[in-house]
Amino acid sequence: MTSEAEQLVSLRKWLREELAGHDVPKQEQPNLLLAVGELCANSIQHAYEGRGGQPIQVSVRSSVDSLVIEVEDFGKPFDAELYEGPELDAVPDSGYGLFLVRTIADSLSFDVARERGTRWIIV
Repeated sequence: MTSEAEQLVSLRKWLREELAGHDVPKQEQPNLLLAVGELCANSIQHAYEGRGGQPIQVSVRSSVDSLVIEVEDFGKPFDAELYEGPELDAVPDSGYGLFLVRTIADSLSFDVARERGTRWIIV
């Protein structure tokens, strides 16, 4: 996909088909769609600072005991030291995306040791 919010609709349709093809139970699919959508939205907003036409790659692979989804952008890398999670006792302005992804996934990691951008890995 490219870094326009309108692309998220096509991404969800594609991802829904991919998840079904990897035999992900239907009741688990909405959470994974949400998690991937949040990571892509973060790439659009933070890595590319709202610039359209930039690449975001999403891939899905599975084995007998796990499903791995990778979301990769080539913009400004994620800086974990600057991330502030949401204030759960108030109505937060931001920070919910990664909080939700971490809640949904068994494991979330990221790779910024590259020429540019961030690769997120959801297991």
